[in-house]
Amino acid sequence: MSIRFGPAGIPIQCEGGSTLDGVRCCHALGLNAMEMEFVQGVRMKADSAKEIRTVAGPLDISLSSHAPYFVNLCSDEKIKIANSKRHILDSARITALAGGNITVFHPGFYQKLGPEEAFSRAKAVLGEIVAELKAEGVKIRLGAETVGKKSAFGGLQENIRLSQQVEMVEPAIDFAHLHARGDFRIRGEADYRAIFSLLESELGDYVKRFHCHFSEINYSDKGELNHFPLGTNNEPPFRPFMKVLAENGYSGTVICETPKLDIDALIMMREFETAGKEPGGG
Repeated sequence: MSIRFGPAGIPIQCEGGSTLDGVRCCHALGLNAMEMEFVQGVRMKADSAKEIRTVAGPLDISLSSHAPYFVNLCSDEKIKIANSKRHILDSARITALAGGNITVFHPGFYQKLGPEEAFSRAKAVLGEIVAELKAEGVKIRLGAETVGKKSAFGGLQENIRLSQQVEMVEPAIDFAHLHARGDFRIRGEADYRAIFSLLESELGDYVKRFHCHFSEINYSDKGELNHFPLGTNNEPPFRPFMKVLAENGYSGTVICETPKLDIDALIMMREFETAGKEPGGG
């Protein structure tokens, strides 16, 4: 299968509460990806990460992670920059040890900065992070997540530009955030095609290894408010997304961030499989 599906965290249908339990549960459910959630801090130990690697590999579960929320690469406070670097570095190191392929992070906030100054600060700090990871021989992608609030730095164009200028950095596309922030109001197939066309024209073969988050979302004029299960408001709609993926031969990972993590991930997987069997499907 060219597209992998999994939950943002341990499946809600999983009886155990550990990451290892989550990996095994994803396999039992028929899913083939899982995002490890370090959003409140990186507490996984090296021994646990190595054990996860030995289990996830044979089960063909592709692992990623989400770094702690407490990241602001645009801050003018040295302690916040130092902590932001530590959160991303710790997440990347342990994810690589667990056999994961990408660590997702939120880039930051504009605060009083203009877009160009915010970009310059984020780029500089990411450059330092990448240099440290390369010196340690850590091989992983750093996923700059598209943000859902207008006050946050990390819109689609900003993250594409970061990935063009900083080695190891790639966008992590959150379609609900794109919709809520207003970067793209996603109503149907044409909007998904436009997003992927932009990604392909700017980043080439990224569309063969993309990493994304998906849910429906509630939002205001300032951006995102909260995530919804599939079928709540159709904003953004998942069926046209699955159809576009099936018809265009893209490869990547779709991480479900709805409150019904694994249940909705399975719904998307089945929709994708159905779309691929239809005339004209991939």
